Amino acid sequence: MKRLFAYTGNQCAMPACKELIVDPSGTVLGKIAHICSVEPGGARHASTMSDEDLRHEDNLIIICGKHHDLIDDRKNEAQWPAELRRQHKRDHENRFRSAERQLIAQFVDSTQATQPTYPKTLKALAKASNWESMFNDPDQIMGITSFIDKLKELPLSEREFAWRLAERMKRRGLDVLPTDDVEGAFNIDSEELKRRMGVLEHHALGSVDDGTGYREWNVSLWSRKHGNNPWIEILEFCEVTRADPAEFIHDLNFGSYDG
Repeated sequence: MKRLFAYTGNQCAMPACKELIVDPSGTVLGKIAHICSVEPGGARHASTMSDEDLRHEDNLIIICGKHHDLIDDRKNEAQWPAELRRQHKRDHENRFRSAERQLIAQFVDSTQATQPTYPKTLKALAKASNWESMFNDPDQIMGITSFIDKLKELPLSEREFAWRLAERMKRRGLDVLPTDDVEGAFNIDSEELKRRMGVLEHHALGSVDDGTGYREWNVSLWSRKHGNNPWIEILEFCEVTRADPAEFIHDLNFGSYDG
């Protein structure tokens, strides 16, 4: 019943009929009609159909009261054969199924729009960071790969937020930032900061933690396995190579670490 009413568009299923199924006051005006009558002797009764088939939603159509009475009158049966009524049902419901599909299509996981390019050797990163032993080091490659796997699932707005946090940390030479500092710098309240950092923590990329002073809280971005803060690592690599950080944060192109 829910599906039948959902696909009516609150309109009689008969072509060109604009009668409402449910009045604005909430009164149900439409009628559920059988395409093939359940009872022998009824309009379009099909003895070959089982009781289950006759009562199935495929054999039901919602139309206005006027059309219900006209179509179910046996003397009008030739004018309204079963296949014609099925076609009316298909045409009408498809209009609103199409609208439903368009609505569903709006809810696309934006994090899946871009798939990452993973590094294989880290040759360029090793050179840019003066960390020669990083080149072809399986632990370093694994650590960055693990970070990328987390990053690709992180919502885009939180990626951008973490990027800006990393920029501020780098400018100030700090590994953590006081929450008051972040709220003031980014003009957000504590609830907004808590929400964004909660998403980062859910993806194992950052958190808000107790500081050293009384009632002090700090924002941190977590280091990658076998390495340092991966966000700042990106920024430092881009400074040396003049690459765009967005290539990493948005496009997930970590192949640049190979050169």
